[in-house]
Amino acid sequence: MIALFDMDGTLFAGDSQLRFARWILKRHGWRRLYLLIVLPCGILRALRILNTEQMKRIFLSYAWGLRKEALQQECQAFVQQEILPAIYPPLRAKIAQHHAQGDTTVLCSASPDWWTQLVGPALGFTHTIGTPVEMPARIPFFPRIEAPGNNKGANKNIRLHHQLGIDHADIGYTDSRADLPMLSICDAAVLVNPDKTVAAAHPQAEILTPAKGIGKLSFLLSCLLGI
Repeated sequence: MIALFDMDGTLFAGDSQLRFARWILKRHGWRRLYLLIVLPCGILRALRILNTEQMKRIFLSYAWGLRKEALQQECQAFVQQEILPAIYPPLRAKIAQHHAQGDTTVLCSASPDWWTQLVGPALGFTHTIGTPVEMPARIPFFPRIEAPGNNKGANKNIRLHHQLGIDHADIGYTDSRADLPMLSICDAAVLVNPDKTVAAAHPQAEILTPAKGIGKLSFLLSCLLGI
């Protein structure tokens, strides 16, 4: 059996990109200056002048100038101290069940592989795919993302095919309509606190509703401000 898992909002509450921004800003307070760039660009994104990939590159400006080794250390600590403790217990149980059955498990996330590539092995996934963001000796202002781009929507299917030869899976786990292309190659779905669109598209799916434990607005503000 092949099981495909989304990460943010599926394995834990909230967005790991926001979580990691908060992690960095708490440790390097002066990097809050990134808001001078991100907030105006956020308006441009809302007006659809910038696309998701461009906004992701701009958002990562909080890491500008960090040495590769320092960023790797931050990512390792972030995963161990923040992400792993936040995994929803029902999803941890599902992952363990697949492992016990000898299934192939794939973590396929739109979040940067800076930390996604650490989350997958830590949870025992067979394979891990994130958005490949460059990590040179020092992080540039707007880090480049490798083609075919942000690992979201149909790009997940492209990478699953080219990197792992997967064009069909037995089951897919997600919370988001952005993963409808991924679910289209799955025989069954498990939806985690799903939005109305993805729930309507898969009325026979198993639904999991673990408590999120965080308010959406307060979470967003705390992460953007690093508090």
